[in-house]
Amino acid sequence: MTDIVSKINNILNEYLKGDKKTAYFKLKKISKEYPSNEKLKFNLAFMEQDQGYVEEAKNNYLFLINNFNNFNAKINLYNIFLKEKEYQKTLNLINNILEIKNDLLDVWIDKAYINYKIKEYTLSKNICNSILSKTNNNTKALNLIGLCLFKEKKYEDSLKYLHKGLEIDKKNLSLLNSIGEVHYELRNLIKSEKYYLEALDIKPDSYQTLNNIAGFYLETNKSKKALKLYEKALKLFPNEPTILENISKTYFSLNEIKLAKIFCKKSLKIRSSGSVHKLLSNIYFKEEDFAKAWGHFDGRLDEDNFVYKNETYNLIKSRLLRQKKIDPKKQLLIIREQGVGDELLYGTMYKDVLDSFENIFIEADERLIDLFANSFGKEHLNKFKKFGFFSKNEKKLKNIDQVLYAGSLGYYFRNKLTDFPKKSYLKIDQALINETKDELFNYNKKYKIGISWKSLNNKYAEQKSLSLDKLKNLLMLPDVDFINLQYGNILKEIEDFNNHYNLKLINLNNIDLFNDFLKVASLLINLDLFITVSNSTAHLAGSLGVKTLLIKPFNQATFFYWNQNSNKTPWYNSIELIDEELIDNKKQLMDLVYSNLQ
Repeated sequence: MTDIVSKINNILNEYLKGDKKTAYFKLKKISKEYPSNEKLKFNLAFMEQDQGYVEEAKNNYLFLINNFNNFNAKINLYNIFLKEKEYQKTLNLINNILEIKNDLLDVWIDKAYINYKIKEYTLSKNICNSILSKTNNNTKALNLIGLCLFKEKKYEDSLKYLHKGLEIDKKNLSLLNSIGEVHYELRNLIKSEKYYLEALDIKPDSYQTLNNIAGFYLETNKSKKALKLYEKALKLFPNEPTILENISKTYFSLNEIKLAKIFCKKSLKIRSSGSVHKLLSNIYFKEEDFAKAWGHFDGRLDEDNFVYKNETYNLIKSRLLRQKKIDPKKQLLIIREQGVGDELLYGTMYKDVLDSFENIFIEADERLIDLFANSFGKEHLNKFKKFGFFSKNEKKLKNIDQVLYAGSLGYYFRNKLTDFPKKSYLKIDQALINETKDELFNYNKKYKIGISWKSLNNKYAEQKSLSLDKLKNLLMLPDVDFINLQYGNILKEIEDFNNHYNLKLINLNNIDLFNDFLKVASLLINLDLFITVSNSTAHLAGSLGVKTLLIKPFNQATFFYWNQNSNKTPWYNSIELIDEELIDNKKQLMDLVYSNLQ
């Protein structure tokens, strides 16, 4: 045994001196002779973790935990799980560790961090406050409380905690990056960039800061600037999958499709990731290779944002089909996802699934149920249920055998371009159309054009929104009645705009533009043209077959349904896609509008 200990120590010295591969293979060879030696197994796992042989390391750590209850193996394994974003597995190990040794501050911080990541903000803050009660200058705890408050949209409180931490450590990169993130959310872009650059100046080779500032530039339409920073990060951290993913995302935004695909696949070779699969699906959508696109699209189901944003996920995850064949004899549940816009988009496939399967329920936004029932036939009304009817009720869910989120229907029904129908799918009663037509009778100019210029309640809202001032040239057309179709708190904005330019953007007070989709639909159908940004009303117009000019988001790569090689999308035959730059060219804009009014 002494001889083995001596051999292990010699190999460890060799490893620490830099000849890592040789030392590792020596130790691996010896481990076959002594498969149950605890010290040997631990050092072998450590070397594997250090060199990136992660699966081998995990297996050896699990062996040590199961056979020796090895404490250090638990710590190392939870750090691997944490890096892989396996938060529940990490939390289980951390709880076990803290039962054994309750005074490990860094482990408590990691527990608070995981709770922050899984959106248990109160629990995360409680842990951090407990830490601060014992050591009030802990910047990690202050940072985490600030981040939790940020996610709770308590921005002023968030900045107070973050700046309190910065008073303790003025060069703390995490705090500087967090403050930059809060200011970005508040759209204080100058301040946001200032804090990111300050962090970068302190440590130019910081992975966190390079990634954050590059992401800032990517989301503010400065993709080339972002690319330079991501490439710098990649030189410092070769084969880091997150950087490879972000480079792919940047190339995609620059319409460098081949390079985007190369970097996506490089990232996936190193580590499977839901967000990378989703990005690769967007690339294939752009190429109109729909079968491959849908094959990767379910990657979204593994993204943190999807898992923790969808309160239904944990209840239904064991029933998810995940591209398995739908059994027509079993009960099928379709669940809406994301916002109303996406629900209307995926609703283009509801007729396919209703025609193909009898044992089906579709959970929908309550505001859309009457519209869907009117469009697909009253006989289907009982198949549409309010969102959460099954998916938030464990008792009712017992009768459901198989579940799909609505976006996953594409895998079954939209595998080639000819699978997309040419006609719109939503219908409303003619009586309601006529009623709205009568209400518009007092507005008697030659044409009626609807206008919508904002997207709300979405992390990409700014990318999809315009200022009303940007549309003033359009709104000066003398022979057009312009009707407001912008939902949200915008009456003061319209009033100020009308007064400033002596114009009349008409707001119909008797229509609830946010909730009454039947009435909004009847208004859209009575228009000669609808001009809009990407929002739920745009999807409603497309679903109704209303002639529409859609101003694409500047980072259109994020929205696979608008990111096309032409000015048309297969999802909506009546929508024409236009670039935002065209809005600034008065002649081109007028020519386009009048050509669509003929």
